[in-house]
Amino acid sequence: MASYRQGLHQPGKYHLMTLAESEREGHDRHVPHRHDFFEIVWIQRGHGHVSCDLNGFEYRTNTLLIVSPGQFHAWRRESETEGFIAGFSPDFLAVNSEHPGLLAKMPFLYPENLDPILHLDRVEAGRVDQIFEQFQDLARQDAPGRDDLARGFLLVLLSYMRQLFAHRNQTADTPTRGESELLVQRFRLALEEHIPEVVEVGEFAELLGVSRTHLNNGLRRCTGRSASELIHERMLLEAKRRLLHSSLTIAEIAYELRFQDPSYFGRFFRKYTGVTPGVYRGSMQQELLAG
Repeated sequence: MASYRQGLHQPGKYHLMTLAESEREGHDRHVPHRHDFFEIVWIQRGHGHVSCDLNGFEYRTNTLLIVSPGQFHAWRRESETEGFIAGFSPDFLAVNSEHPGLLAKMPFLYPENLDPILHLDRVEAGRVDQIFEQFQDLARQDAPGRDDLARGFLLVLLSYMRQLFAHRNQTADTPTRGESELLVQRFRLALEEHIPEVVEVGEFAELLGVSRTHLNNGLRRCTGRSASELIHERMLLEAKRRLLHSSLTIAEIAYELRFQDPSYFGRFFRKYTGVTPGVYRGSMQQELLAG
């Protein structure tokens, strides 16, 4: 594809480009936007802020950032920024999306209670530089097996990031919990792919090829929450995103999220936030204007 002539781009699979290449191709990262793939952003030099959904983070030289599918994000640079962007689809990394065992070992890809950002020291940054430089060398070659090599570089990078996140939290990696942990990751992938078209527990159980009871038991074992609780949590996030980043009316958002009527959507939203959708939208827009 000509627009990625300096980097790697395999539609629906993965891409690699420098931040400068991204800007030259007209990607306006200052405007809130979202993707259906993961992105790893490596800031080699620079300083500024990035917003991911409802949270904001400062980035500086030697910063790694994860952006998950569906997250609204935007950048505000305070100095010249240099680095790389590597993106990939869940299917490409897992090879077989029905058995995403690799994704199950990478919980930081789905930041919930964990900030999706790492500030590295000089030694750590040097290792990440080497990985991206080798990945970039791949872009200059047109040889068989390129997809396998790209997958290999991504897995090396993600495995190293797994160690960095574990070290930052001063805890060892949690041992896998077998089938239940894989089920959790498959469920989370299904949530990202199918919300809001699919919202019922039974529909997700059917998609995953398990019973409702098996799904709920596995989720409770690993997360302490039921499937319906996690679906509601994800629906609430989607509602907040659309209230904040779209011009749709509250009624239009309600119907897009498959609520029977706007009043039911309002009761749902108020139950979990304490305010109505209209009040939430107004207060958040005032905060954005003030900030």
